[in-house]
Amino acid sequence: MLSLVSSVYEIFVFRKKAKLLYNIDPRVKMVQLIVTLIAIALTTNLILQLFIMAYLIAFTVIGADVRRILRSIRTILKMLIMFYIIIYVVNAFPQIVNLNVAFQSLIAIFRFFMLIYSFSLFFTTTQLDDLAQSLCKLKVPYHIAFTLTLSVRFIPTVAKDFLTVYDSQRARGLEMEKGSFLKRVKKFLALLIPVFIVSFLRVDRIAEALESRAFGLVKNRTFLYEVKVGLKDIIFLVVAITPLLTILYLQYYPIYF
Repeated sequence: MLSLVSSVYEIFVFRKKAKLLYNIDPRVKMVQLIVTLIAIALTTNLILQLFIMAYLIAFTVIGADVRRILRSIRTILKMLIMFYIIIYVVNAFPQIVNLNVAFQSLIAIFRFFMLIYSFSLFFTTTQLDDLAQSLCKLKVPYHIAFTLTLSVRFIPTVAKDFLTVYDSQRARGLEMEKGSFLKRVKKFLALLIPVFIVSFLRVDRIAEALESRAFGLVKNRTFLYEVKVGLKDIIFLVVAITPLLTILYLQYYPIYF
């Protein structure tokens, strides 16, 4: 559980790097993300799915922080392996060995893994303030854009609170790794209750801060730095979506597959 929370924290925390994807307009990356999700959802051929995975890895190596991506998906990959075993057992029962079910379960889990990978690649390379501004430029009302970005920003905050409470409870002698399953569940409540209380208190403070600043009084929101789509962003978008469109074409009009 602790490693899973750490992975979630790594996915949603932005740290600026001198890499390609960090300097691309968020609207362009949103289009790339949408096309990627469509390609993952519609592609059923395992070989084409491997091409999508190779595409994601290539963009990670070229434009993102490889170590951060690996840290963010490492524990989630272990969880997906466990889900794969559960899905296989449920669908193959009462048989023990069923190659068709094993293959279909592999495709489903692999597709879900690529979805997580795509979102991780997007959020680790996109600053939330720029994302909010991009949504506003797409004619999304600012209060909705602010709510969405605040929700995403809240995820790593809650994860960090969980890690802090976990360390505090361990310092007080709470041992989460020992005992039966029911005892571990009861001990887990000693982590969840403080985290929920801290989260509710933080929400109340945020509401008071927004109210004191007259949030929503002015409809036309201004930003200190403007995000603009340049030639570099257009070239990136063309280069980024061309392989995905080719994969979708091969899915419905196969040549070699």
